[in-house]
Amino acid sequence: MHELDFMFEGGAVGCFVGTEYPSTDGRYGYEPYRSFSHYQMHMVLKYGGTPRCHYDSGDTRISFGVRDCPEYGVLEIYDFKSSAKAVA
Repeated sequence: MHELDFMFEGGAVGCFVGTEYPSTDGRYGYEPYRSFSHYQMHMVLKYGGTPRCHYDSGDTRISFGVRDCPEYGVLEIYDFKSSAKAVA
């Protein structure tokens, strides 16, 4: 996995482009992975749902909704929420 990976339903979806994770609503570039989780995220979007993805930053889990994928390698994300990362 890469430094700026993000997840959906337990699997890696892609890696954000840049040097920091996004933390505010907007459009962000990402490098999509050829993964089942990436496929699932896009199927949820296709059928009108709102996929909820996340990334971990230290002891904090940051989740966000995916509103749209306006073009290849770009996601429109919003509704950031933070919570304590679950300890396994």
